[in-house]
Order: sequence, then C-alpha cells, then structure tokens
Amino acid sequence: MKTTLSTILLMSIMSLYSCSDSESGGGGTIGSGLTISDEYLNGVTVSNTGAEFTINVQSANGVTVSSSESWCTATAGTMTSTLKITPVAVTVAANPDTEDRTATLTFTGSGETKTVAITQLSTSGLVVSTTSIDVAAEGGTITVNLSANGEYEYTINNTWITAVTTRAGMSDYSEQFIVEANPSSDTRQGTITFTLDNIAETVTINQAAGEEGDMSGTATEIASLIYAGINIGNTMECPSGEGAWSGAAVNADYIAGLKSAGFNAVRIPCAWHSYISDENISNGSYTIDATWLDRVYEVVGMCISNDMYVVLNAHWDNGWLEDNIFDASKEEAIKAEQTAIWTQVANKMNGYDQHLIFAACNEPGMNETSGNSTRWETDPTAVTRVVAYEQTMIDAVRATGGNNSLRCIVVQGLGTDITTTYDYMTSLPTDVADNRLLVEVHFYEPYQFCLMEEDASWGSVFWYWGEDNHVDGSEHNATWGEEDHVKTQFAKMKEKYVDNGYPVIIGEYSAMFRTIDENQTMHDKSVVYYGEVVTREAKNAGCVPFYWETGSVINRNTGAVKKQDVVDGIMTGAAAGTYPW
Repeated sequence: MKTTLSTILLMSIMSLYSCSDSESGGGGTIGSGLTISDEYLNGVTVSNTGAEFTINVQSANGVTVSSSESWCTATAGTMTSTLKITPVAVTVAANPDTEDRTATLTFTGSGETKTVAITQLSTSGLVVSTTSIDVAAEGGTITVNLSANGEYEYTINNTWITAVTTRAGMSDYSEQFIVEANPSSDTRQGTITFTLDNIAETVTINQAAGEEGDMSGTATEIASLIYAGINIGNTMECPSGEGAWSGAAVNADYIAGLKSAGFNAVRIPCAWHSYISDENISNGSYTIDATWLDRVYEVVGMCISNDMYVVLNAHWDNGWLEDNIFDASKEEAIKAEQTAIWTQVANKMNGYDQHLIFAACNEPGMNETSGNSTRWETDPTAVTRVVAYEQTMIDAVRATGGNNSLRCIVVQGLGTDITTTYDYMTSLPTDVADNRLLVEVHFYEPYQFCLMEEDASWGSVFWYWGEDNHVDGSEHNATWGEEDHVKTQFAKMKEKYVDNGYPVIIGEYSAMFRTIDENQTMHDKSVVYYGEVVTREAKNAGCVPFYWETGSVINRNTGAVKKQDVVDGIMTGAAAGTYPW
C-alpha cells in the first residue's frame, strides 16, 4: 500500500504541475478551479491495518476538507504561495470489522466541490459455532459450522479424524469430518484448528472410551492369531525424530496398506530415552515428552483400528541400555530409567486390549558381543543383568494394573541371537501373570547373504541362496546357512522355549537386495525365496515372524506394495507354515 500511495502522490503532483503550466499558458498564472489528480478522484483502497497518506489539492483560494466517517480524518495543511497547492493529510484507522467500509472526503475551493471515496478492506473474520464436540466410542461423522470472510484452512492433529469435504465474504460454511471408532478403553481427545490470516479457532473432539478390552488371550493364543508380521523400521526408533532415517512418518494409508498386503501384525521399534530431556535425566524423573507419548499412542491406535496386533518395544535409542550390559556401574541407573519409561508407557497405553504387546528392549548386548559370542560365557554376570533389566520392565508394567495386569510381554534373548540365547541364557524373568511371556530373537543368517555388503579376506558375499538357486561357477553361492540351517536354528527355539510354554518372536529377519553384474535374476529370486523359507519354518517351529522393512518393499506414504514378489514370498511362507499349537 505504501508503494501504491507513493506512486499516486507522485502522479498527483505531476498532474498538478501540468495543469498549472497549461492554464497559465507558460506564464505561471494559477487557474481558477479546484484540481485533484484523477488517481484520487477514482477512489483509494486501503488495507484493514489502516494508512496515512497525503492528497495534494490545487486551488487559488485555498481548500477546506471534511470526512463522512470518524475513522477517516483529513486535515488541510498550508497552501504554497506559488502553485497554490494545499497538502491534505489523510489518516485511516485500522478496521476492526469483518466487512469492508467506505468514507467520503469532500474538498471545497475556488467555488467548486469534489469528493474522493476511501474504501477500507475488512479485517479477517472467522468464527466456529462450537469449540467442543463429543463423539461416541463407535465414531461417526461430525459437522463443524463456521463463518468466515476469506479463504480459511484447517489442520487436524490426530489421524483418527479425517476430513470429508474441503472448502474455502462473511459467509457460512459447514465442514464434515469422520471420527474413527476408538479402539481403546480410554477416552481420547483430538483437535481441529481453523485458521484465517492471524485468526485461529480450535474445536476439541472428545471421544468416549471403547468397550472394555479383551485381555483373556495367553501368549500362545495371541501368537497363534498372528499370520504374518512386519516391522515399521527406521521410523519411530530414530533418536533424531520420527522418520529421520526412513524419510517418512507413519500415516493411516500406510498402515491400511500393510493390512491389505496380508500382514496382520506390526512391530514398532521405538525410542524413549531420546525424548527425555537432559534435565529429566539428571534429576532422575526420566519424564518422557508428552507430545511423543501422544504420537506413539496414536500410531498404535492406527494399527489396532485395522485389527492388527502390535509389538511395541524400547529400541536401541543410542544404546543407553543395550550397549551397557557389561557395565555393572550403570546397573542401578538403567533399572531406574527402565522402570520410569515403562511405567509411563504402560499407563499411557493401558486402554488398549490384548492386540498390544510390550517388548522389554531390542538387542541387549549385541553390539558389545559382535564377533565374540563367547563373551557371555566369560562374563556370566552380564547374562544375569539382561534378565534383571527385563524383570524391571515386567514389574513396572504389571504395577500399572488394568489391562496391563494381563498384557503379553516379550523378553529378549542375549543379543537376540539364537545360538547365544540357546547356549547361555539359562533363565527367564518371572511374571505374576500366568502364560503371558514370549521370547524374542532375530534372524539374519547367514550373515554373508543377509547383511554383508562386500567381499572380505575371510569370505565372499553370498548373492545366491537356496539349494536350487545356485549359479554354476559363481564364487557367490551360499556355502552354509541354507534351508536346513534355518530349520535347525528354529528347532533350538522350539526345544528351549516353545515346547515349554513360551512362544518365540522372530522380531527381525530379511536379506539385502543388491545390484550385481553376474545374475541379477537369480539373486532377486534368492532374496524372495529367503523370505518365504524363514517365514514358513519360523511358524512351523512356533516362532512368530516379523519381516524387517524400512520402505523398500512398502511405500511409506501410500501403503502401496513396491516389491510384490517379496510380499508374495512372505505370504506363501505364512500360508505354508503351521504353528504347533
């Protein structure tokens, strides 16, 4: 507006000078009329924040000015002696109203009267009819009525509320939103915030609690209901924020896509320590950021709303627990934090039924024993420490009561390695709840096929896996760890745990896709076949399979399958495998 008014002022002055020259015939005689630049005579538009500007008026005998509205004032200054120009200072106050308004300035001089219309734009207006809506547990469609005099926007802070319509002056509008059924036996609250310029109006959605959750299932009964599981990897466990590694946050379309692909269970690796401030660590409260707790609660709800089972853990999280298993000096601090974290998580999630399973940690001691599995044997106190940390978690969860009194809980083997767990883990934590514990191991064997990135002095990368998938003459055929090895390893878990009433979770398994210059087709076939075999043999041994996935197989934004052959292999294995219960 300042630029526009300055331009108009300059043109006005030029126009007045031109008129003087014309009427004087070049001799400087002032005309007898009242002259105002056409730019002003055509009217002036001012923003709702107000303005100050000057209108120069030429009249031989001076100028008087008046305004029709008090919010627009005009004051005539001192007329110049030569050009007979009177500067008129105009001040327009800010417009508090939600409608445009108009004032008329009347100028009189040299026996003439002329007017200038001042139009001021309205201030932004936005009003919602109600600031709170109550919704039944089963959900439904809600309507928010509002009035606005401009293009407004809205944001929804929960994924269980979705928009039905989208719209964009003062006019009446109605916006409809769908509220999903509440899968929790706790009430929940969400918000819809409407914004127009600097105005914000928030509507709070209060949803009633769902039905009391069923917690009757034992660990074996819950395990038998999981057809095929998948990880939401590199997402909720990122210390630097959700999706920092995978490039995407969890959304409802992605979860629905997992269910559509055939998975009925998800493992959510999750960070907690990274969402505790330094102050809350130093003061020993270990209070988790409330916004983060809300977000994890929301993601769990997305899954359970799709009738999926959820394994929620405390993941690596910069190794605060699992990279310090062999350090006795940190034992008390780790136990204190473990208690605090799981007390908060369990209280927050208590309303969810038996679809939600807690897992004590991730890979305790794995980084400390990499390449030295016998370290557990040389320091057996570390084995005891793992069990103690898991016991601390179990006790904290059970102490919160409610659904958590019977919630299934997963405890991890040593480094989640099958052989090490089988050889050295001589006991499990105890539980006051009967038949609610599961054991977790991970499976990336053989390493050369699953994780190894390049040849080493001690051996080559395996590009081809499976007895029928070898390539003649290749140095990259698997030389160990194929079908029989898979069966042998899972048989260890069946013997030690499954047959003794503890179902096993294969919390992670997968094999790396590589771009090779030898036989790409056979390599890709090997990776797909690996997923099929591991899924099948895991179920046959009473081990629940959770495929490790970080976005290469399922699109993280849309939930669309990107590698259908991988999903087909997993589902083939899931259909062929039969739990021994």
